[in-house]
Amino acid sequence: MDRGPVRALATTGALTLVLTLAGAGDAPAGEAPSSPRQPSDRPVGATEFSRDGYGADEECTVSEILEPSCGVWWGASPYQDRIEPLEEAVDRRMDIVYTWRGIDQAGIPGRRERELIAEGRFVHTNIEARRFRRSGHPEVSYESIVDGGFDDSLRSQARAVAELDVPYFVTFDHEADANKRYDKRGTPEEFVRAWRHIVDLYREEGADNAIWVWNVTGWEGNFDRLPGLWPGNDYVDWVSWEAYNMTGCDHQPHWDEVYSFEDMMRPAYEWFQNEGPEHGIDPDKPVMIGEMGTTPIGSKETLEWYSEIPDVLRRYERVRAVKVWDNRLSPDCDFRIRANEHAQRGFEAAGKDPYVYLPEQVRGLVEYARERD
Repeated sequence: MDRGPVRALATTGALTLVLTLAGAGDAPAGEAPSSPRQPSDRPVGATEFSRDGYGADEECTVSEILEPSCGVWWGASPYQDRIEPLEEAVDRRMDIVYTWRGIDQAGIPGRRERELIAEGRFVHTNIEARRFRRSGHPEVSYESIVDGGFDDSLRSQARAVAELDVPYFVTFDHEADANKRYDKRGTPEEFVRAWRHIVDLYREEGADNAIWVWNVTGWEGNFDRLPGLWPGNDYVDWVSWEAYNMTGCDHQPHWDEVYSFEDMMRPAYEWFQNEGPEHGIDPDKPVMIGEMGTTPIGSKETLEWYSEIPDVLRRYERVRAVKVWDNRLSPDCDFRIRANEHAQRGFEAAGKDPYVYLPEQVRGLVEYARERD
């Protein structure tokens, strides 16, 4: 089956955008850099772009599903659904903004998503198996979705996404392996059927610009749940999980140690690369760290937790997008970047590293290809 996404952006053949860069994508000392795409692999219609200040011969491409071959998209799930205060605080625009909506909401993308897109950002929307139009956002069963109970709202969403004519990341029921969701809204088999039903409806309505991001917690204790929740390679474009340090969080009373971003990101990465193929999961799928962050762990430690992220990412070449969860669960479980000066300084420093600032340049190529279509 055709994977479907972003064909609206293609000009001739597959969408491939080429950028000449300096330094972006370099491996750390002692690590071999990934092999760049050879010129002979470049499809007809590829676009080359050079910018002052980028002089080294490094080739960067953006695929049909918005996977950059060097560098990483940098984004956030913002506090109170407002990205601007975070961007002002860290002196850069986010590449991707995460929004949360319900399966019963026909008006998706809404005004907020459209504003974000108009201002030059990509949007990633989680469609939750909940009724957001009702008080308390009650859960809905996967079976009711499969049986067509939300087809009208889903088809409306799909038509609106198609009309955008820009790439749009979509997830259904973020963290389906989490204890609060797993086997609560339906069985894993019913989750898979619901996921496929939604993707099929979007495709029927022409939303080929929807890019499907399958998101799980990344917790080692949940790895045995993942094979049963996998919708299939034809129904997923990116795989995604979280990387949190929750030291001192009252929601995790037994979390006594401090874990780095790499400590929390690596186990799932290794599982997908080494064990994923045994369960039919393509290890070459691009990876999005859907949420990440740390509670305050000391001034120097908090700053370095964030500032070291770009160097970590250089060692994990399948990771091509990272978003911070800029929010809090409670006063003792606070991940908001602006609430801690050391978190803000570290996140700002990380966001200005060329490896995660590269997409500011690449986005212009994506827009150029869209306008040529």
